[in-house]
Formats: sequence, structure tokens, C-alpha cells
Amino acid sequence: MRRVLSPELEAWRKEIRAFLDAELPPSHAFNVEFDDAPDRWETALEFSRKLASKGWIGLTWPVRYGGAGRSPLENQVLLEELAAADAPVVNSVGIFLAAGTILAGGSEEQKATLLPAISSMRTLWAEGLTEPEAGSDLGSLRTRAVRDGDDWVITGQKAFTSWGPMSDVLFVAARTSEEASTSGAISIFVVDLRSPGVTLHPMRNFGGGVQSTTFLDGVRVPGEALIGEEGKGWSYIMGAFYSSGTVEPIYSSQEARLQALLEHGDGAPEHGASASSDIAELALMVQAQRLLAYEVVGDNVQGRRTAYGGGVQQVIAKEYEPRFAQFFDRVLGPASQLTADAAGAPLGGAPEAWYRQSFANHAGGTSQLKRMVLATRGLGLPR
Repeated sequence: MRRVLSPELEAWRKEIRAFLDAELPPSHAFNVEFDDAPDRWETALEFSRKLASKGWIGLTWPVRYGGAGRSPLENQVLLEELAAADAPVVNSVGIFLAAGTILAGGSEEQKATLLPAISSMRTLWAEGLTEPEAGSDLGSLRTRAVRDGDDWVITGQKAFTSWGPMSDVLFVAARTSEEASTSGAISIFVVDLRSPGVTLHPMRNFGGGVQSTTFLDGVRVPGEALIGEEGKGWSYIMGAFYSSGTVEPIYSSQEARLQALLEHGDGAPEHGASASSDIAELALMVQAQRLLAYEVVGDNVQGRRTAYGGGVQQVIAKEYEPRFAQFFDRVLGPASQLTADAAGAPLGGAPEAWYRQSFANHAGGTSQLKRMVLATRGLGLPR
């Protein structure tokens, strides 16, 4: 079901797989969104730093900023293999959101300072976008940043902060203008999580991990903490989604899960034609996502911005993640809810973790929101 690429890219894929075979810990179950178990976190961080030592973090970034200057296609292959292996890579906020924003609008000094610290895994980032009354709609942000001399003073509250206690800095979107329009009212700041006035309140979630509510009470940051220009935060965040030229390969993880189920066999209840039909549908959706992803990557290689191909892929991925989990639950029966430490858990207990994680797929916007964006920005339809 995998698209065959050039011999050079297939050789690159083999190199990645050889690295994973040698370096991926035998037991590496890890929820990259909010797993706070100390032993699993240390395992994930150690593995991530091995990736960094290979120069594979920030693969497409310019070499002068700590990257490797490789192509978006090479990066997509890397991301596919990491996803298929369920590799525990941390610091996604730094690698994708923060780095993309810095590349899109940061000053030369910020690029030269902040990006190498991300690619080497020296600085870990947490996300400070979502608020109690502002999720995907950044126009509803209430966190304020006010100038005070050469500094900024930030006050507000952020919700669902993943990796807060483990991270070094917070990527903060704050309102710096009273404009109603999102486009000119939001600015981006980097805030040291050890700064006076920063408080993290732990919040356990249904996925079995901990996120934080982050309180910013008059947090003073220097002027250089503002990334890029004041009021351009929204455009920088949008630019971050294009800077790597790649697409999150959820399809690669889904394909690996489906293959694991097909190879499992023993003890699985028989469901005949019904199961075969479902497997075929899921396999088709994997292939559709892959083709859409490579359309986006190809457009970026050619210097074009895809109108909505990546958005379509995200909608499919978000809507089919729960379907994958529900199908595993039906085929494997009650045993699919056994955790990894339970005797007789099928596939090492992975289906239980997949089921929990599959319904936490709202990060970056729900599928309904993605559909709205496709309609308005992709197809030009009115709101």
C-alpha cells in the first residue's frame, strides 16, 4: 500500500529503518501528547536526543540555523517511518509550531539563537495557545501583553498545556491590540517557564496523563522575547504550517496498526465479510491520506501553497482515527481493553492505548473546524 519513491528516497528510508532497529527501545509505549510517567519520559527524551545527534531534528531547516538543509520529501519519509514505528519523539511544539513561527517571522538573531537550541534538543517548548474561552478561534484570546519600557508584561491563562513541567519555555500567543480582527491583534512571545509569575496547575485528563493550566500573572519578559513583529502572530502561525513543506503522517501509523492486526490472527474473533469490508475501507483511507500528503509536499517543493489538499488529509485522519480504534475493539473483543501490563493483552496492549489516544484528536482543531476552513479558505465559500 506504500507509494514507491525514487531509489535515493528508498535508500533514505532504509537508513532510517536501520537506525530505528538499532536505537528504538524494545519498550517505548509513550503518548506524545501528555504522558507524564518519569521512566517513559526519560526514554522518549533520550531517543529524541539520539535523533538530534543524527541531525534529523529540523531536517529541512537551513544549516546555518542548526538544520540539515534536506528536502521536504526526505523529511516526509522520515516522519512516516517515525510514525510507523510509534517512535517516542518529544518537543513537537518546538520542532513544528515554534520553529515554523521563527522561520516565518523571527529576526536573524532569533533564528540563529532559538533554532539550534531546538534542533539539538537543548530547549524544550510547551504550547500556550488554547485558553478557557479561546480554542481554535485565536480572535477570542484574552491573554494580554502590554509594553512597559523595553519590556512586555503578560497576563492571562492558558489551558491544556502539554509538557509544562518538563519544558523550558512557553510559546505564548497574546493580544497586543484591541483590534477585533485576529490578523493584527495577536503577537507571539517566548516565555521562560521559570519566570516569576508563571504557575502551572496540573490537570489529569481522560487519556491517563497530565496537562496543565498555566497562569501568567504579570510576567515580565524582555523586548527580544517578542518573535518577529508586533501584531503578526496570526500570519506567523499560519506560515508555520507551510515552513517544513511536510504533512503529519497519521496515515503511516494507521497503516502500521492495520498491518499488525492482520499479522496477529491468533485468538481474534472471526467477522467474515464484514471485517474484510472494513479493512478494505480503512486501507483505502490510508492510501487516500498518503496521496493527499504527497500532493502537499510536491506543491511545496515546487514553491506552491496547496489550497486545501493538506486540510482534506487532516479531516480524513481525524475522522478515521476513532474508526480504526473502534474496529480493533470489535475484532479483538474485550481483550482489546487490556493494558500493556496485563497478561494476555493482544499486540502487547497497544490497542488499549490506541483507543484512548484516538479520541484525543482535537489538537490543531477538530474535524468540524477543519471542514469550515476548507469551505471558507479552500473553496471561497461564505461563512
